[in-house]
Amino acid sequence: MASSRSGSIGEAIRAAASALGYHDVDLPGHGRVRKHAQGLAMQALGREGYARSVDDVWQAAERIMTVLTEAIPDAEPLLAGRAAQGLIDGGVTLHVRVYTHASIGDVAQTLVDFGYDEPGFETAATRFGRLDRLRLADEGIEILLTRCPPDAVERSGVDLFTGKPVSTVTLAELRAKLC
Repeated sequence: MASSRSGSIGEAIRAAASALGYHDVDLPGHGRVRKHAQGLAMQALGREGYARSVDDVWQAAERIMTVLTEAIPDAEPLLAGRAAQGLIDGGVTLHVRVYTHASIGDVAQTLVDFGYDEPGFETAATRFGRLDRLRLADEGIEILLTRCPPDAVERSGVDLFTGKPVSTVTLAELRAKLC
């Protein structure tokens, strides 16, 4: 991860194990490696630098969530996952859910109108059916935006794929963290 040869924690774990000749052993979990990456980042950046990095990520989330709220009448954005907790190590992707009746094309056009680069379009097979997604970046921070039909996808803190608990924050809660 540090040398950018691996794009994810999982790839980095497998590459390190392979390089060390470990093929038939239990590998460390993502959480353990992320904690180590957090320690390395804190050591390199210092406490204040690390806190600024978290704020930078949260500000990117706040910007896109604000655009969605102000430009799409029924939009209710939600930041989900590790970034909602301020855990930004080992590669961060902002997972933003937007609960709206607007089409994914309208959401994409809104973002472009506000100055974001043209997003990539994806579809994800979730526990709630197939959901449309946009992949884009804000100042180098990757954003994966999932359009959730308001009546079809619950708003609680659950993973859309596994149903396991996941951290979430609303725009108001995120703004409180930034103050």
